[in-house]
Amino acid sequence: VVSCDDKNDNTVNAMKSMAYSTIGTLFRIVCLYYVVTNAYEIRLFAIRTYGRVIHEFDPWFNFRATKYLAENGWTKFFRWFDYKVWYPLGRPVGTTIYPGMQILSVSLWKVLNWFQAISLNDVCVFVPAWLGATSSLWLGLLTAEASGSNHAGVIAAAIYAIIPAHIMRSVG
Repeated sequence: VVSCDDKNDNTVNAMKSMAYSTIGTLFRIVCLYYVVTNAYEIRLFAIRTYGRVIHEFDPWFNFRATKYLAENGWTKFFRWFDYKVWYPLGRPVGTTIYPGMQILSVSLWKVLNWFQAISLNDVCVFVPAWLGATSSLWLGLLTAEASGSNHAGVIAAAIYAIIPAHIMRSVG
């Protein structure tokens, strides 16, 4: 025999549980937003300080490869033999690099130019910061899935957003 008071207590407890769950979910979403936003802001420090400049050898080479892909297309890119690198030998660039970053940069550049004119240089400057921030989010989601704990996912994303080794390779 179940009394009316027991039914009311169960309903109240279920509503409290649902409210706590909703508040917890909203709190984790706000924390993830804060983590991703700050990860992005950290990576923009050099851009804000020195401007949209590509410096150092690897980023400059990646920009040259991206520019070549944008100007010449897929076929020529994958057959490209660059005489300017590894002088005097040269290098078959299209078949000896991982072209994911170049393909992504050219694709983003074309999509962004539908909305507003943006230079390929600016896209190549911002892509590491964009990918660094989103990779923090994806690591958090992967951690939550693998561990079964949403809290662990938020903490993993927060830690990954500020790890110096990750920042070093994803700064704008």
